[in-house]
Amino acid sequence: MKKTLITFLAVATMLFCGCEKDDVVNPNDDNHGNDPAGIDLTPYLGKYLMTRKAELTLNVLNMFQFPLDRDLNIEVVTVAEDPTQENGIIMTSNDGMYLRGVVDTLGLHLQNDTIAFAVDTLGVNASINVTMTHPTIAPRSNGALDWTSTASGTATTTLPIVGPVSVTITGNLHYHSVLN
Repeated sequence: MKKTLITFLAVATMLFCGCEKDDVVNPNDDNHGNDPAGIDLTPYLGKYLMTRKAELTLNVLNMFQFPLDRDLNIEVVTVAEDPTQENGIIMTSNDGMYLRGVVDTLGLHLQNDTIAFAVDTLGVNASINVTMTHPTIAPRSNGALDWTSTASGTATTTLPIVGPVSVTITGNLHYHSVLN
């Protein structure tokens, strides 16, 4: 029973760290009451080599907590103007990121997104959904973009002998560009 639970957690952890985004939700399509004429997208546009650091906690059955603190793969992130929205941007990466956002006088407001994936291995069949909530991102400072997003999600599965198991995932994902 312990081996099955540990296997489930290991698989969930590996998949969470290496998954691609399946779909994007909650588009941010307003300009937050600012005059769009005075907004400059230039400080955000470009290609960035981004580092990502995950500081997450997996909570199993509200009884066991497993920290997950690790540096993730470096990814190339491209920020381009969104031709369909005034002061809009589209942020993509080689790792499957596709986010839309709007720049106003306060900064860049990315849409929140949900990463959904399935685990079907070693007798574990689980569905995991993680929602990423992004802060207002300030323009580049010393050529670097830097922000910390909040992650929260759930996973459910039925394990042999144990029965239904629920897992919650909470924590932060820190993005920092090392090259522009």
